[in-house]
Amino acid sequence: MLKIMGSHKFFTVFLLSAVTIMIIVSFVFWGIGPKDNPSDIVVAEVGSRKITQQQYWKAYENAERVLREKYGNKEEELKKMNIKEKVLNDLIDRLVLMTAADESGIKITDEELQETIMSNPYFQRNGTFDKGVYERALKLNRITPKQYEDAIREDLLVEKIYKAAGETAELSSKDIEAIAPAKEEGIQLSQALLSAKKDLAVKAYIEGIKRSLKIKINKEQIS
Repeated sequence: MLKIMGSHKFFTVFLLSAVTIMIIVSFVFWGIGPKDNPSDIVVAEVGSRKITQQQYWKAYENAERVLREKYGNKEEELKKMNIKEKVLNDLIDRLVLMTAADESGIKITDEELQETIMSNPYFQRNGTFDKGVYERALKLNRITPKQYEDAIREDLLVEKIYKAAGETAELSSKDIEAIAPAKEEGIQLSQALLSAKKDLAVKAYIEGIKRSLKIKINKEQIS
């Protein structure tokens, strides 16, 4: 298995991504808030969309917490991951995908939004969605239903176009040939390899979209 992985460049990409982790930026609870406050300091702009300093630091805190839970308080390892830079890049990529979704006419239906919210165990009682639990949870987190639902809609939109962009990736005959000797581990290896290739396809898609967008970054605001 190790020989196969070492001889195939996409396994190297997959292992690297497993160590540095693709930070999925979600604004549920910790990142929701007014978006048009004129007093907010802007960290980056992607077209007409903005990333405020407040949004950035909330995303950073969440990402750091997730990484510490996964890898422990290994300061040297966390430093190598360059969390600050990665969070900023992921936030920018998120806005690029949202812009691409708008231009492609991709939408999230009310039914999709409702299904996502009602299937969240956090809002259920005895396995069934409870509106009272939902409203109390939002109130405790100082979030209005509209703020929460707008944030969830954005997350679903990013997820939908991310999957669509990754669908272009597939295993080549060389990939399959490299995996074949693994036998029992072949399924897991093929899934890992395909996942890595999808990530690369999405990254290439994002970089292509960026060329047509005006992106402004103020790194001094997060230094």
